[in-house]
This record gives sequence, C-alpha cells and structure tokens, in this order.
Amino acid sequence: MRARYFVGVVIVILAVAFIGTYASIHATAESIHPQPGDVIIILGAAVWPDGPSPALKARIDHAAELFMVGYADNLILSGGLGEYSPTEAQAMKERLVQYGIPAERLYREEKATNTRENLRFSQAIMRRQGWEQAIIVSDPFHLHRALKIARSLGLEATGAPAYESPLYRNRLLRFRYTVREVVALFGEAIRGMSPGARGPVLSR
Repeated sequence: MRARYFVGVVIVILAVAFIGTYASIHATAESIHPQPGDVIIILGAAVWPDGPSPALKARIDHAAELFMVGYADNLILSGGLGEYSPTEAQAMKERLVQYGIPAERLYREEKATNTRENLRFSQAIMRRQGWEQAIIVSDPFHLHRALKIARSLGLEATGAPAYESPLYRNRLLRFRYTVREVVALFGEAIRGMSPGARGPVLSR
C-alpha cells in the first residue's frame, strides 16, 4: 500500500514539474524580445541534401533581419556537420552572403553538436573578439533552454525567436518539440549542467 502511495506521489510531482516546465517554455517563446548586442549567435539546425532545412532557413532569415536593422554588427554561425554536408555553419554563411551580408562579419563555429556546445564554443569566440553581449537566434521553444544554459555559462544574452519556423507555426510540431525541450531540460538538471570537453574551432 505504501509503495503504491509513493508511486502515486512521484507521478503527481513529475506531472506538476512537466506542466510547469512546459508552461515556462511557452511563456518565454511568446514574450521574449532581443536587445541590441555585440553579436548575433545563430544556433544550428539540420542541413538537408538541397541546403538548409526550413527551420534553419527561418533562423538564418531572422538573424539577417536583425543584422540589417542594426541589432548587432557581427554573427556567429554555430553548428557542426550533421547527416549531410556542408556543416550547419557553412550552410548559414552561404545563405547570409547571398543576402549581401559581408563575409568578414560572419564567424563560423563548426564543431558544436548540441545546444550547450553551441553556446560554449560561441562564448570562446566572443571572448577572443572582446564581445560581451549576444543575441541568440533559434526556434521560439528552444530559447528557454538556450538562455538557461547561457546564464549557467556566464554568457550575457537575450533571445530572438524565429517565429516563421515551420516547427513553431505547425501546432502539432510545436507541441512535439516543446515536449522534447521539457525532456532536455530535465536531462540538463540530471547531468548537473556539466559542460562538454571539446574546444571551439573558429573559421571565417
């Protein structure tokens, strides 16, 4: 009887934690706004055989808009090699150059394979360049976790949600990926937010 009661209590606690985390992710997605900074960091997403995935295109396009209206003078393109070439960072660079953004304003970080690495390796580039304030561009549901990781690293950043991403505009996909973010946040908590071991690879 006690065991059944204990299991019930655990289930209730987990359910409350899940609902609360989901609500926090959604609130961040709907309310966050970027502030001017030194650099825009675009977090990588999948590259498809014919180029950036629709989600990555939405992130690139939003970052380009922010750059063009003067939110920051530089961009860090963070993302390594996935299933298809080129690296996420290189795919971002190619699209941004097509928009007329000078290549010398684009800094590729081509090693990261997850959000924590995106931010750790981008932070190393920022330190090298003497930059202090970043704007993180990603899907809206991703920014709650990204900013939480940034804070844990001591990285000063605001978020810029790419609302045009099909992963956010489609309600079923939004729910699916928000749930995935809840699970990822629980995983971060379990791991104690421990940083990875690999260092950054900077290219331009």
